[in-house]
Amino acid sequence: MDQVIRTLPRCVEPTMGIARGTWPALIVLLLALTAGLARAEPLPLPFAASLPDARFQGTATVRWLGVPMYEASLWVHRATPAGSLDYSLPFVMRLRYVRPFAGRTIAEASRAEIARLYQVPAEQLAHWHSGMLSAFPDVTAGAELAGMHVPGVGMRLFHNGQARADLPGDDFSRAFFGIWFAPQARDSSVRERLLSARQDRP
Repeated sequence: MDQVIRTLPRCVEPTMGIARGTWPALIVLLLALTAGLARAEPLPLPFAASLPDARFQGTATVRWLGVPMYEASLWVHRATPAGSLDYSLPFVMRLRYVRPFAGRTIAEASRAEIARLYQVPAEQLAHWHSGMLSAFPDVTAGAELAGMHVPGVGMRLFHNGQARADLPGDDFSRAFFGIWFAPQARDSSVRERLLSARQDRP
């Protein structure tokens, strides 16, 4: 931040009524506000018809050992209480990948996390795993996968804005999204940012 202040042109130095000592704090506040506004993006077009009353809820960068894997963004129905996720209402979660992954790797990691979080019968877990292996594509850096929770039906998967697969079962959809939103989710800070509209830092 000191470097930012040193490089400011003289024309924006504090003058009338703004104490010099408060200038750094004002810059920090301005940067925080503009960063939040820039990230509060509208619901992607493929989902707008199914979720016309969407509200942007939050975004977070998911990391492994400090290395960014993907950026997650969440849109919820406007009737969803603040700071929560209501599975009786539709919502959309989009993952924008920072690095490439094989579809099998995504499916395997999802199966492992669901097994860690929930006591799912082995036969049911194997069925879900098979569905995910078929549904999840290989992704490149910059690619997007999005899941729409359809209450009482399941999850609809999109790849780069195109519908790819329907993964049926409300129980599957809840378990899958629980990877991020269950109380025992691996990274509570990601859950907090996605649900509280707290914007992630670049």
